[in-house]
Amino acid sequence: MGAAEDGAMNPTLLQSGYALDPIVPVPWVLLLGTLLLVFTLAPGRGRSVVLLLLRITGLALVLLLLLQPSRVEMVRPPSSERVVLVGLDTSKSMKQADTDRGTRMDAARRLLAEAGVVGRDGRVAEPSTRLFQFSDAATNVTGSVFDLVPQGITTRLHQPVTEMLASVGAGETAAALVLLTDGHDFQLVNPARTAAAARARQTPLYAVAFGKQGHVRDVSVHILSFQPYTYVKQRARIMAALRLIGCEFEEVQVQLLRQGVVVQSQRIHADELSEATVEFEVTEPETGQVEYEVHAVPLEGEVDVANNSALTYLNVIDQQIQVLVLEGSPYWDTTFLQRSLLRNDKFEVDSLVKYGAKKIRPIRKHAETNGAPELRMPRTGDEFAHYDVVMLGRGLEDMMDVSQLRALEDYVKNRGGSVIFARGPAFAGALARNELEPVIWGGVKREKFKLQVARAGAATGPFRGLTGEPGGLEGLPDLIAGRDASAAKPLTATLATTGGDGSGALPGMVHRRLGSGQVVSVGVEGLWRWGFNPKVEGVNTAFDRFWDQMLLWMLASRDLVPAKQFSFRPSAANVPLGEKVHFRLGLRRPDKSVRAVPLKVFFGDAELARTSLAPSTGDPSRFTAEFLPPRTGRYRVVADFPDGTSQEARFIVFAENLEETEVTTDVALLKRLCEASGGRLLAPGEFGRLFQELHEAPPDPTPKTKLTSLWDRAWVFYVIGTVFGLEWYLRRRWGLS
Repeated sequence: MGAAEDGAMNPTLLQSGYALDPIVPVPWVLLLGTLLLVFTLAPGRGRSVVLLLLRITGLALVLLLLLQPSRVEMVRPPSSERVVLVGLDTSKSMKQADTDRGTRMDAARRLLAEAGVVGRDGRVAEPSTRLFQFSDAATNVTGSVFDLVPQGITTRLHQPVTEMLASVGAGETAAALVLLTDGHDFQLVNPARTAAAARARQTPLYAVAFGKQGHVRDVSVHILSFQPYTYVKQRARIMAALRLIGCEFEEVQVQLLRQGVVVQSQRIHADELSEATVEFEVTEPETGQVEYEVHAVPLEGEVDVANNSALTYLNVIDQQIQVLVLEGSPYWDTTFLQRSLLRNDKFEVDSLVKYGAKKIRPIRKHAETNGAPELRMPRTGDEFAHYDVVMLGRGLEDMMDVSQLRALEDYVKNRGGSVIFARGPAFAGALARNELEPVIWGGVKREKFKLQVARAGAATGPFRGLTGEPGGLEGLPDLIAGRDASAAKPLTATLATTGGDGSGALPGMVHRRLGSGQVVSVGVEGLWRWGFNPKVEGVNTAFDRFWDQMLLWMLASRDLVPAKQFSFRPSAANVPLGEKVHFRLGLRRPDKSVRAVPLKVFFGDAELARTSLAPSTGDPSRFTAEFLPPRTGRYRVVADFPDGTSQEARFIVFAENLEETEVTTDVALLKRLCEASGGRLLAPGEFGRLFQELHEAPPDPTPKTKLTSLWDRAWVFYVIGTVFGLEWYLRRRWGLS
């Protein structure tokens, strides 16, 4: 047997291999046993007295524990060097000339000199003072403060404050940390967290705020939407955000320039908004890459006009969109849909329609196309990938088997395909359980209603076009029926309902992202009635426009360009300086022979760099690359493909200049920060007096008292347990209640 633990009694080893390890010495155990024997044999009259004494003793011990007996000890504080920390903001916002002493930086430097923090040469006057400069980080000031230049590109309060606090050594204590700043903070850390870091080091924070509030006026423009591809004569939307500072209740004129020429203009009323959005609709009659600029006309006295413009690019294509229509139970909706697509020059349509038992009629828009393979039902993901959109009717369980359904799922999930359920549930039987359908459609629940746009569909191309027409959706004929829906799958959004947003509204059309592709399901019947409109001449009915824009909207967010094996695009047309731009390449059909695709990056007309697109992990049809632009300006990137073709993309790099535009002094933030740490916000005239007090206050030599508890010992609890246990044992032994 091993040795007893520290603090235990010496164990008594027995010959059998067992040991006795008593909690108290053995003589005490023998004495306790003797007392128990005496009490057990004691006469009846003395038993009540014994029990009463035991109970009183136990209660007295419990009450004594509640009083928490402790020993008072005197502890002398350790001797340490006392220092004062001062932080000077050197970010670009300190260049603002809105103080009585010139710029904010000038006022801060003079205040340091007048308070005696620095001497006439601008250097720190006392060894016990530590002076820092900070913007995004803090560094010691070793030279003259008059040589410091406010050039920090951003301000982060939390990080510099914690760095200044951490500079205090083990044998030092910080009397306080004083910040001379305008309160800018782009790190967006809660002031309570920064104050907690200061309290942990027993260092209160003080601050002197420089500058004025609400002095700066500025309008900046940022592009919100990026549509890498658009089609000839398709409506494309260009959206931009206006950030408004100091422009309350003014009118801002916003222009849209195409290739440097103003083509549209809007007037935005700022009211009390800090941000507003502006939207322009454009169409392009020919293919090519077109540059658009959103420009806000500068206001009088605006501090920065360089951020009043933002650029974006539209890549206009005219490749015909390959569409496959599958219908196992012909009905008016898909019949009208097929005819509409066949009339539209944008679409190359293949159709397979079942019209009898095991009879399928193939229809090809251009049947005379030489060399075209026989039109039949696709069986693999590669065969489905020939099409940009697959449109499904009903009764397809008689036209497809399980393996073809899995190939269609692979086409959507892994190849970025688009599927439209034009008539709700397309499959029955064993095929009804699939990953494609966004919702489970039920029976008919509503008849003769107007389709209403839901929030998620309001900004989409197909519904935006309908609501923008005179009369909107209310002016269109009623639909025939709507269906109940249940078990919506993840990432499913409702585009339109069968009436209002109340509890009685049913989903009419839904959209879902699935892998790298997407699915739309239509749960209403009677859209074909939109094809009859006596006020519209020709074939350009609401039905035609709706389906035209629906297909274009779905393909606009797809990486692949119709009829092309390679599709190249950047992640954005506007890239902030300091951020990487990411490039994506999609292959319509995976090709293992393609290992890398070279890229050439041009700045203006000069080649700037070369890189290459590499395959994504686990997806041979996706290639990626990234590039960090070194400066602002226009960039052009050319991708050279193995088949001898190439594609070009353009983007512009701009600089966020928030340090010189959003320069309003944030007094409220500084006040919260200081008060939460145990300090306060100072007026400039109070700084000198506080600085002197911090230096003159000697460390407190008074010994501190320390309480050491006496009750939290194991033997105390053993005694209490023994008293109550003995009382219970004797009561039971003597048969008393």
